[in-house]
Amino acid sequence: MRSRDTFKKVMKQIKRVREPGESPEEQLDSLDDYICDLCKATAPKKEIVQCGFCGRWVCRDTCWDVEVRACESCTGLILLAKSEKKEE
Repeated sequence: MRSRDTFKKVMKQIKRVREPGESPEEQLDSLDDYICDLCKATAPKKEIVQCGFCGRWVCRDTCWDVEVRACESCTGLILLAKSEKKEE
């Protein structure tokens, strides 16, 4: 399976939670903090990143996979698709 086919397969399996560029959920007590869509921790905006696959805003320290460049929720599906590609 080609990389493009693998990408399409992964994108069909991942549910989009937010649209690209859609703002993260703000912490009501603070104007500078936002809520991670996965672990629900609060973090300053510079410490969260939007996943290009599902659109979730996640904290860099806990819920972001630097190697895969995706949130932890999407990382499993991406790695599974890559391993299936290797088996073919």
